[in-house]
Amino acid sequence: MNLSNFQRFKRFLIDERPPNGRDERLLMEQAGGTTVYYAPFEFVNSAARITLVGITPGPTQMLNACSAARSALLAGATDADALRQAKLTGAFSGEPMRSNLVRQMNHWGIPRWLGLQDSAELFDSATRLLQTTSLLRYPVFQDGKPYAGNPSMMRHPMLRKYLNEHFVREFDAAPDALFVSLGPMVQSVLQDLIDEGQIDRRRVVMGMLHPSGNCTYRINYLVGPRTGPVPHATNAASYDQGLAAFRAAHVESSK
Repeated sequence: MNLSNFQRFKRFLIDERPPNGRDERLLMEQAGGTTVYYAPFEFVNSAARITLVGITPGPTQMLNACSAARSALLAGATDADALRQAKLTGAFSGEPMRSNLVRQMNHWGIPRWLGLQDSAELFDSATRLLQTTSLLRYPVFQDGKPYAGNPSMMRHPMLRKYLNEHFVREFDAAPDALFVSLGPMVQSVLQDLIDEGQIDRRRVVMGMLHPSGNCTYRINYLVGPRTGPVPHATNAASYDQGLAAFRAAHVESSK
């Protein structure tokens, strides 16, 4: 676990004036309207069985991770323990994001595959099995708004650097984990990395939706009885294809 960025920004995390939002003290790099801020997301669980992949940490996750690391450090925790607590607290935190994620994983049969009762355990008593990550490890903003895929991180020199230096290396650092793409943007980038030969397709799970609040009505439909018309901009076929492939490969064999 490379702690160089953590060491660079640690003093601001424990400053008497806590970081708040997009604090200029946490600015890592910028190019035009694209800005990258620091948040303590370096922890990698190399023993994970499942890795959940988002685009980039959002403002809520950024603030929660910084607050968790600050509290841990001020309580005397080691750097490694503070980073672990920050990742567990901040990753996919906030509602309805966490609930949307858990409901999808339950629908796919992930608890059966991992020998759990509920996917919520992955954020509580079964954290040993979980790694959470993003294609872009640190929070990225575009023109002041959370980065949502434009400009393309595959073609933007600064963003491609972060993708290669962190995510691609993290894929190799958790060799027994399946990497679950959350949303079409993540799926597209993972497919590009597969096509380039940088990551192994056999360890990538496609089809799940991003758990943001904007997708709640789609997730409600997909994991529910599916009565009524398909909601706007909902790709049920892609979701069902991914679900069927995952269940056939991992859930049915675990019965």
